Amino acid sequence: MKGEDMSVFKSYLRQLLVQLQDLRKAIRDGDRAKAEEIVDILIRNTQAGIEDD
Repeated sequence: MKGEDMSVFKSYLRQLLVQLQDLRKAIRDGDRAKAEEIVDILIRNTQAGIEDD
């Protein structure tokens, strides 16, 4: 990976980590609606990333 590509990938990973931590918290708190919202966001972001190629 080139330097710029690596930077973009690391940024994506940081965002993913925050979302996964939020998802874990929502699950632990029993907040199903929030957990589903986070999963929906993860799916949309992944789909958009795939389609950008």
